[in-house]
Amino acid sequence: MIYANYAATSPALSPGVVKELCEYLGGTHLNAARNFEGLEAGAIALRARKALARLFNAADPLQVLFTSGATQSLNMAINGLIRPGDHVLATMVEHNASARPLEALRKNSVIEIGWLQCDSDGSLDAETLRKAIRKNTRLLVMSHASNVLGTLLPAAECCRIAREYGVLSILDTAQTAGVLPVTGGDWGIADVIVFTGHKGLGGLAGIGGFVIGDGASREMRPWASGGTGSASGSLDMPQFMPDKFEPGTQNTIGILSLAVSVEEILRAGVENIRERERSLTARFIAGLGELKKVTRYGPLDPDRRAAPVSVVVQGYDSGEAARQLFETRGIITRSGLHCSPLAHKTAGTYPGGTVRFSFGRETTEEDIDAVLEALSDL
Repeated sequence: MIYANYAATSPALSPGVVKELCEYLGGTHLNAARNFEGLEAGAIALRARKALARLFNAADPLQVLFTSGATQSLNMAINGLIRPGDHVLATMVEHNASARPLEALRKNSVIEIGWLQCDSDGSLDAETLRKAIRKNTRLLVMSHASNVLGTLLPAAECCRIAREYGVLSILDTAQTAGVLPVTGGDWGIADVIVFTGHKGLGGLAGIGGFVIGDGASREMRPWASGGTGSASGSLDMPQFMPDKFEPGTQNTIGILSLAVSVEEILRAGVENIRERERSLTARFIAGLGELKKVTRYGPLDPDRRAAPVSVVVQGYDSGEAARQLFETRGIITRSGLHCSPLAHKTAGTYPGGTVRFSFGRETTEEDIDAVLEALSDL
């Protein structure tokens, strides 16, 4: 089997993560802040917050909040920050995790949406944002990289422009967290940075969260309410971090998986992880260029993209091409629209979709060559 679907989820936990999770499951695992033994859960959460704060250059670990993943985080941030009558800007390569919450608000006449047009390879000119801002524009929602085209968007520049006009920003790092370097210029300027645990961060599915700046944390209303183990005498949610946005029982084992995996990423160095991924992607894109009946989508320059590479094989429906690759060579890909019809409309691959390849931690150069050979056979 060759796994080429890292953009969807990492296929396996590292041995270090598995070891700590097994030790945790064999011991006491109780709620944080509910009893003395539960202090262990609080310590695990703080450990993960500290590791993620280092990864995202957050000034305070308490700015790191945990949710079930990027989808819940985006829903919380979007619904918590907008007000009736607001104008919201988003890009034409957004995942449905942000596009659908925005569209639901638009249909209910709560907001107006301005979709920022991208080039057919997913590229975005940051000045497009400046021209689209109105007096009532409150929020910018954008992905750091397209999950279909792999295109890296000008996140730092767009967030700076948004701040210049007093517009809040939400940045979705589902495709980049843990595999691209995190610099203060890119991330210190975004008001909310959304992440998920089961892709580049190497954690369990069902865990994720967001990092939020002080200004946005004051502006953002809690999307859910409930017990926090703190300020229990009040029927209102606490206004201090992180309790303001973390009601209910936490996914402690998921948080532990993030703590261990992000610590491993920090030791390995995100720059090193990025360079390896860039090299593999470059090899794959170059090889695709030799196949006349395969059309590549997204930027050809590996420095302008993350791992996902979408293709169309002449004469094949995307689902049939993916099935053939799996049945004949054991190659696991993802076909169709990838929960991002906007990106496919931008690329001109709607409604048929593409076959998406994405490589990661366990991928070798031999794997890349074997995939190219299988595509050549098709």
